[in-house]
Amino acid sequence: MNLVFETAKKDDLHEIHEIEIASFPDPWSVDSLWAFASNEQVRTLVCAREKESRELVGYYALQYVLDEAEIAIIAVKRKFRRQGLGRRLLEEISAFAKEREISKIHLEVRSENEAAVHLYRSFGFEEVGRRKNYYEAPRDDAILFTLSI
Repeated sequence: MNLVFETAKKDDLHEIHEIEIASFPDPWSVDSLWAFASNEQVRTLVCAREKESRELVGYYALQYVLDEAEIAIIAVKRKFRRQGLGRRLLEEISAFAKEREISKIHLEVRSENEAAVHLYRSFGFEEVGRRKNYYEAPRDDAILFTLSI
């Protein structure tokens, strides 16, 4: 699949929010997504669109300071999962980090999200800690991962 990565615009937020609701038990609101994306000095919200149809297939939200970054959100539309698009988003994040001389990327994920945990480990992220019972509804641990670039 040919993808185009572009900085999210306000018009993209409702599409992003639909994926957010379908992907997470505790989704961000449209206002929270826009507030995050509005601080372009240290944050970015990026959409991945299929090149021909322009359909939004996934997105990520990244915040960065100096030489470290944190993936705040990463999601792929349900019908496009299991096609390597999560890995493509991580590759895009990694390229963005290298351009800005970021040396470490951090993220946290629900321990029960086995597909995501497997993806992060296979991409080279290392588990650096756990937060017991961090998430509510349903209660779950957070696994903390770091990738050294």
